[in-house]
Amino acid sequence: MKAVTVIPLTRDSLALRDMPKPSPGRGQVLLRPVEVGVCGTDKDIIEGRYGAPPPGEEYLILGHEALAEVAELGQGVDNVGVGDLVVPTVRRPLTCTLPINELDYCPRGTYAEHGIWYLHGFAAEYAVSDARFLVRVPKEIRDVAVLTEPLSIVEKGVDLALRLGKARFTSWSPRRVLIMGAGPIGMLALMVMRLRGFTDIVITATRPYDSLKAKLARDLGAKYVNVNMDQVEGEFDIVIEATGSTAAAYEAIKHLGPDGVAVLLGIYLDGKNVNLAPLLDDWRRNKLIIGATNASIDAFRAGVEDLVKAKFEFNGWVRRLITKEVTLDEYEYAYSWGHDDIKSVIQITPL
Repeated sequence: MKAVTVIPLTRDSLALRDMPKPSPGRGQVLLRPVEVGVCGTDKDIIEGRYGAPPPGEEYLILGHEALAEVAELGQGVDNVGVGDLVVPTVRRPLTCTLPINELDYCPRGTYAEHGIWYLHGFAAEYAVSDARFLVRVPKEIRDVAVLTEPLSIVEKGVDLALRLGKARFTSWSPRRVLIMGAGPIGMLALMVMRLRGFTDIVITATRPYDSLKAKLARDLGAKYVNVNMDQVEGEFDIVIEATGSTAAAYEAIKHLGPDGVAVLLGIYLDGKNVNLAPLLDDWRRNKLIIGATNASIDAFRAGVEDLVKAKFEFNGWVRRLITKEVTLDEYEYAYSWGHDDIKSVIQITPL
């Protein structure tokens, strides 16, 4: 079978290779991936920053954001059927003993992740997954379900922000929201906050005011600011940082108001140092800073539910986040990033 692969820790080893077709064992299913999303984690792996193949193998199949069709059941599988559309979660326990809905809190080194650490991903004509970690997808959101994995990160971050914010004092009533970044995570955060009833939302990015990102933000009722933070007025109850930039995270925290919650959703590998001294007074203003980079199966399910809601409340808005679609043979184009791209998708087995 064809698969998009890398040699982990080897820069620019991306290639379409023939790989053995896997077979499901007990409790597993054989998946026929339909679409696979591309994200910054893939970029970091391609650049040789991290990643590991399955034990004893040289290559790692990429792709941790996937929509797939169940092609074959292994023994003992009864939670899905052949032909079901599913989204697989990413993390799997190795020595971690936490419950299935808390695996996102496993200590480093106690888990594997599809397409990242020790498990092949889904950018292939076939893949295998433990059936317990599959979330069924209604056919009405088939065209956007590939967004479920990045959306799960947002779901976790927003849920933590609202629950922990309220846990401090029951009268907490957040209204103003700042979202840093208008990539997939930032745009999905905007969608989730609108579904939660927030209307006073500012979203910032580097693209001009006539760009697609600016239009999408305005179409969902947000104020768009083109990188000039001087145009961001006042303080915010919730700040969501979705750029992966250390400097942006610093700016995000600076705009957090008293009793506010900052949610950091990026992976900060830029190596930049920031002066935290101006922020030290924040701890006396009851500010809370949390982070999220992986999500539980419950967050995946919440993502599916929100995609269904958004399908009806926002018409075709979510589908417009997918700005590049290529075939498996055109895979290299999917991994070339442009400033105007939001989400790139590889169509592997179109339904």
